[in-house]
Amino acid sequence: MNRLASISERIDALSTLSQKETIFLNDLQQEFKLDLQNFIIGETLYMKEGKLVIGNNLYKKWLEKIQAHGFDYEIDFK
Repeated sequence: MNRLASISERIDALSTLSQKETIFLNDLQQEFKLDLQNFIIGETLYMKEGKLVIGNNLYKKWLEKIQAHGFDYEIDFK
């Protein structure tokens, strides 16, 4: 399946991910990581089990941003 076409399906998975107690940056699909990284610049984060943890409140704010304004995604037109 085309990666762009499957993004809408993966957005639903982001809401499910928000139910987790601990959300690691690596839990996100590659399509969304850059947008989240740009969103969290300057925020206080911490490491757990050697992985970067995104706080639940910060993650939920990012989800609200996606719902209201969408997300940045680079498309390779090769």
